Amino acid sequence: MMGPFKIPKNCFILWLAIMGRLSTLDKPWLHHIGGFCILCPDGVPETHDHLLFSCSFSRRCLAIIRQQILFSMAPLGLATWGSMASSRWRGKHVVNAAYRSLLASLVYHIWQERNFRRFQQRSRPPSIVAVLL
Repeated sequence: MMGPFKIPKNCFILWLAIMGRLSTLDKPWLHHIGGFCILCPDGVPETHDHLLFSCSFSRRCLAIIRQQILFSMAPLGLATWGSMASSRWRGKHVVNAAYRSLLASLVYHIWQERNFRRFQQRSRPPSIVAVLL
């Protein structure tokens, strides 16, 4: 299960996100905290799809990464990225492994930034989060 590009905690958070198991605020037992995305000022409810790929913060991180690696694919939703990672980026080819690793790292660092803002009241701009990948 381990490979040269696989970081276990990144892969685990990606798996939780694809399965819809991250503790986002759309869960019924977390409504008392408040249900809005902490990463963007839009006042949109925090769901998996919004937090990871529709949020203005996440989209900015993805735009920075796409510009750095010259990746021409348009931003898509979490379900689409997950299906692409499992069908289109299959196999052991280094490019496919790198794209899968990049997706896992992106999801992990966005989730980490969300938790920093929610629990530690620390924030970083998208340019810093994108560099961490």
